[in-house]
Amino acid sequence: MRPIVLALVFVTAGLNGCQNPIRDPIDSVVQVVTDPRKEIQKGQRHYPFALAQSGGDLTQLRGTNDYLNTLIQRLAVTADSAFPWEIRLVNDGSINAWALPGGKMGVNYGLINAIETEAELVSVLGHEMAHSIELHGTGRETFGALVGLAAQIIEIGIAERGVQAGSNKLIGLGQNILMGQYSQSNELEADRIGVNLMVRAGFDPRGAISMQEKLAKLGAGGNSIAQKLLSTHPISRERLTAIRSEVSMYPPKGQTTSPEFKQVKDEIKKHEADLKLVSVARKAGADGNFSLALEYARRALESSPNEHSIWRLHAELLVASKQANKAIQSALKVRSLNPTDPVSELLLSYCYAAAGDRIQAKMAKERARSLALRLQ
Repeated sequence: MRPIVLALVFVTAGLNGCQNPIRDPIDSVVQVVTDPRKEIQKGQRHYPFALAQSGGDLTQLRGTNDYLNTLIQRLAVTADSAFPWEIRLVNDGSINAWALPGGKMGVNYGLINAIETEAELVSVLGHEMAHSIELHGTGRETFGALVGLAAQIIEIGIAERGVQAGSNKLIGLGQNILMGQYSQSNELEADRIGVNLMVRAGFDPRGAISMQEKLAKLGAGGNSIAQKLLSTHPISRERLTAIRSEVSMYPPKGQTTSPEFKQVKDEIKKHEADLKLVSVARKAGADGNFSLALEYARRALESSPNEHSIWRLHAELLVASKQANKAIQSALKVRSLNPTDPVSELLLSYCYAAAGDRIQAKMAKERARSLALRLQ
């Protein structure tokens, strides 16, 4: 199925003093028309929907979330950015990271699993920040390539068009985050600025080369866990050559790793079995094997009873398996764990609708609308 929860928009404001030597024609227009305050509002509005659609944030891995935000703040200082940068760990085993307007970011636990050094991680985060700083996504949004649907779903719900609540299909949260591919010039510029950011923050720029080489190798081998990132950030011979040239301009020194990075790797490894259960549950659900999917989700919840993204998946699976009343209870648990999230109320609305309770469904949707308006 093709969920219509949202299409991500990657935008923010410009980096003072940075010039783009390979600027797309639309970018020069965007630089003039973009209001930084509006970009911050866009990010705030889309963030909960982006997190939900990409798999949900892992709130219980607090050490990793704190660490990621420390890294982002360190990079933000070097970028001289006024945006309130924030990053959350996403419940997805694939290699991916993304940025929204005004400094909102997400990084999959699968990316952290795949890397070997802190410098490699910083190179990805700096690259994503550079896309936002240089307004690459704003240009594509201006020309209609990416359209944010967060406001629309408050009106039409979270099911696919033509699919009724409880129709034996998954809603699609955590299944297919909708993203557009950056142009070659955007990628080259983000590589250049990302390396500059990490060097100024005190990290070894050679991490950018090893990360690119790792992705190129995974892509050549058809590795599925890398496809999300490679589909939006394609690796080319020109990119590899350009980033090696860029890195050669800086001394081969800087921070490569840290004790905190090792602790984060250990924290994710500690929860890896449960996280894999979630991945298998999503796969089984997508294949229509809801009884097996529910069993895997139940086992994951036994070990992580307060992880709202897993309860959200559990509710979806229950609706799809025609157990709407049980789904309501799981959705209520989601809301109790994440009470300010409009997606929690939208999920609850969907479950009530599947159970035939139109009054409660309408009330939940109204609460979702109210919560979404507060984000603007």
